[in-house]
Amino acid sequence: MKKLITLLICCVLLLTVAVSFVSCAEDDWQSDVYDLSLPVPGEDGWYMVFEDDFNGNALNQNIVFGENYEGNREIWTTSPHAIRWESNDKNKPEQNVYWCPDAVSVADGNLQIKSFYSSNHVCPDGSCPAEGRFTGGIETRAITGDQDDNKGTSDELLFAQAFGYFETRVKFPDAEGLWSAFWLQSSNMRKISAEGVDGTEIDVFESAFIKNPEKMGHALLWNGYGEFAKVDDYITDTGKNLYDGYHTFALKWTPLYYVFYIDGVPTWASMGGGVSHVKEFLRLTVEIDAGDGYGPHGQRIGKFDEKSESVFYVDYVKVWQNSSYAQYEISDDCFGGDLDLQS
Repeated sequence: MKKLITLLICCVLLLTVAVSFVSCAEDDWQSDVYDLSLPVPGEDGWYMVFEDDFNGNALNQNIVFGENYEGNREIWTTSPHAIRWESNDKNKPEQNVYWCPDAVSVADGNLQIKSFYSSNHVCPDGSCPAEGRFTGGIETRAITGDQDDNKGTSDELLFAQAFGYFETRVKFPDAEGLWSAFWLQSSNMRKISAEGVDGTEIDVFESAFIKNPEKMGHALLWNGYGEFAKVDDYITDTGKNLYDGYHTFALKWTPLYYVFYIDGVPTWASMGGGVSHVKEFLRLTVEIDAGDGYGPHGQRIGKFDEKSESVFYVDYVKVWQNSSYAQYEISDDCFGGDLDLQS
């Protein structure tokens, strides 16, 4: 009986999502279909979930949580300690890219992620080889199974949220051959049964524009990866050098659409995939090219200078929620379908 009730609730929620999606026709992102205004805490149902200014000398220190927050107090962990990208040239394994916790630190009021090459690398647990390209990231998910499974099939969600407002202030690593990103992801998005409603990778930004520093990319990916993947992305031209100093990047995720912002100005909006209605975790990462000189959005980012060491600085992360959105959240358990395990 309990399973039947859960199924009925899921069906009602999915029907509501479908009706809402049909009623909002796809349109130019600057049209009145989208409310492009920035939310204001304390107004129109918006309230703070947490703010992390990275004040301290380690992750999970001095995070300020909202009065309604009841989850974990230690929400961040380092990204999977494993190979991230294999070299594009089998004869050059030194171009493999690894995520390693040693690349991540907190100091001077910033999260700092270093990217470097080493021929004599030693990490505490010995997971990394001595030679290779090393970088890292943080996220609000801990992989409880195979660390090589970056896409996640065995996750412990330390913090996850459906809908809301997510903002970070960062300084890009000003170097060729790498890109940083702020993104949200759900393990469920790898299912291929319900378009993006059952989970969408939401790339708030991907800094693959070192050769065109006034531009920036936003993206939505759903139905998993590889041959099943569907993508809606957009490259915006801000008219200013985003690699000069700190800039803010934000996402307003509503039950009907997504709005993206750079320095408080809306730069894209979309309903791509039908909009995710499940909880998703946060990620701040840095990637290095695997020898081919390309990054996301088909951008030529150059090749990483193995004699250099670059740093991605994160000043803060802020997450807010709206009291009217909870009724539209759908449990992962409502969705069937297979994972894109062959990709």
